[in-house]
Amino acid sequence: MLAGAGLATGAGALAAQGGTIRGVVVEAATGVGVSGATILLAGTALEALTGPDGRFELDDLAAGAYRLRVLDPAYREADVQVEVHGGRTAEVTITLVRPAFEIPALVVTANRNTSRPGDQPASVAVMSGDEIRDRNAVSLDEALPFAQGVLFNAGQIDIRGATGLARGVGSRVLMLLDGHRVLSGVGASVEFGALPILDIDRVEIVKGPHSTLYGTNALGGVVNVITRRPPSEPETVVRGYFGLFDTPSKFRFTDESLSMRGIDVQHSRRVGKLGMTLFGGREASDGFRENGRSERWRLRAKTVFPVASPNPWELFVDWTREDADEFFTWRSEDRALEVDPVELGDWSREDHLAVGATARPIVTPGVRLEIRPHIYGSRVQNHFHDNEDFHRSTRFGTDVQLSTYPWRDHVLTVGGEAAYTRVTSNFLSADPDVTDIAVYAQDEVRLSERVRGSVGVRLDAHHASSAESDIAVDPKFGVVFEPRDGLGLRASVSRGYRAPSVSEQFTSTTVFGFRVLPNLDLSGESAWAAEVGATAGLGERVWVDAGLFWSGYSDLIEPAPVQGQPFTFQFQNVSQATVRGVDAGLRVGLVPQLLRLEANYVLLDTEDADTDDPLPYRSRHNLSTTLTALQGIAAIDVRYRSRVDEVLAFPLDARSSVAVVDLRLATRLLGALVQAKVGNLFQNSYVDVQERSPGATRSFRLTVTPRF
Repeated sequence: MLAGAGLATGAGALAAQGGTIRGVVVEAATGVGVSGATILLAGTALEALTGPDGRFELDDLAAGAYRLRVLDPAYREADVQVEVHGGRTAEVTITLVRPAFEIPALVVTANRNTSRPGDQPASVAVMSGDEIRDRNAVSLDEALPFAQGVLFNAGQIDIRGATGLARGVGSRVLMLLDGHRVLSGVGASVEFGALPILDIDRVEIVKGPHSTLYGTNALGGVVNVITRRPPSEPETVVRGYFGLFDTPSKFRFTDESLSMRGIDVQHSRRVGKLGMTLFGGREASDGFRENGRSERWRLRAKTVFPVASPNPWELFVDWTREDADEFFTWRSEDRALEVDPVELGDWSREDHLAVGATARPIVTPGVRLEIRPHIYGSRVQNHFHDNEDFHRSTRFGTDVQLSTYPWRDHVLTVGGEAAYTRVTSNFLSADPDVTDIAVYAQDEVRLSERVRGSVGVRLDAHHASSAESDIAVDPKFGVVFEPRDGLGLRASVSRGYRAPSVSEQFTSTTVFGFRVLPNLDLSGESAWAAEVGATAGLGERVWVDAGLFWSGYSDLIEPAPVQGQPFTFQFQNVSQATVRGVDAGLRVGLVPQLLRLEANYVLLDTEDADTDDPLPYRSRHNLSTTLTALQGIAAIDVRYRSRVDEVLAFPLDARSSVAVVDLRLATRLLGALVQAKVGNLFQNSYVDVQERSPGATRSFRLTVTPRF
């Protein structure tokens, strides 16, 4: 009897001990371990990363049945059921199969937690770092036009027609770097030259108003640039490129050759549990237009500790300086690449410094706490013929997020954000201090085996000294239904909000002959949006994603003429508007390993409620396609957008559709990746959305990237 009691006591103690899942992830075709795959322990806050040999381990698990989801963009998702017993180790081997093309594997932006794209009611596009490299992109804005739902208007990012054209003032797309806000403090604009390019792991794009989780500027969507952690072995990457612009003879304005060139060096290594990445680069270009020169210097450092953990602490510092000439409008239609002589020599200098940290002090199966402090400073000095305007701004902010798992397949996320921005300038009517405070909550629950629902709300308070304050409440509701494996249906309703930028509210200056007046009564703009969509894998070679979306905007902030004062403008809450349409993406493996097709299409139907006219700077039909042959040895990119119906400055100018074709070639030579790109292959002359702003001429670029 005593022996029986002892055995029972021993068994109870064993059951009370935590169990372990230990496994290896291998490629089905070769049996080689897959490094860097993400292992999600469904229904908990825990996850793991596979090491160089494909092995992983999850410790201290309560006894019970668990579902492992293995995600890697280069492979099809794998699901495995594992039974864990207290005090014991469950061994598992998981095989992954390569698809005909790369498909999104995991996202962290859509719901602020790691999940599959199909688990979220939000519409999400993902572009991997490998795809950005394969596109021979010098900066991120060269690659993003080929992401589903993403458009560019004269170099400014737009998602599903939310933005139009704002000349870099008040972006309706929120840009994040490793989860940290990186919009400039005065213009609240995206500075693509200040974003990393060599160590990008992936870029996640969440489309539609997403202010419930991210607040102001997420009116049209959120773009999160997620960088790689240092690899297990020391690595040095050198990227050098040189290119030439081919000016059409009818527009030639100089006998000198116009070139672009750049050199980047990045080194990554691990020292014990600490991972480090250091980057330095310089780029310069003569531009394809007169007064188009630019020069950029960049430094970047990132540390990760412990580097092998799926939940490390991270710190990054990015610094950028750019000197750039200014081209506002052409001299005349027959001299489209030249500027008015009085503007020749206009240039500006910009400095940007971004510092961000991510701390994860608590990570258990049921709780995850993350803290993200950041600093973003910028300084801009104009050297224009009609002004020497300057501004300096520094934003101090932090984001605290707590995710809890009350029970399996139920996630409750709560958090808060606070930021203070200090501004100094000579062209603002005042030097405002800006304070933003927010709290948010989101509840996600699996309602059945095939249905998942989510509900959330956020309260934002925005205050700029000497101006009107704003308070916004942004709710969202969403549901995902998976009638079968490989098919996901989604529906959502949400509200977005954008506070006026400092430039929109306080600017008092003259730019290129136009007088701009401040508007201290300016209030924030908002939008209600709804979407239904589907994602489906059709066999082994076809993947389709499509969504029908509708957005109703209120109090849109736009530049408007001041009555009775010619050539004088002011940012005003001018209109109510509707944007509706279709956003579709297609991936087809035409011939396995030899030929694949990617196509994205956005149909926009827009209306200004006050005038019944289409919104300016939106094209009804927008298409991007890429045909890739021989595993990336050759590729053709095509971008098409139909004629813009409405513009603001020169409505009588002739307008036409735009079609641009690029050719890319790549090979490996002596261990280095060698890439050639011909931009605008057929030398199409076009207006780049903004009136009297010519699109890029044909260009040739050679890039060499050795790794050692």
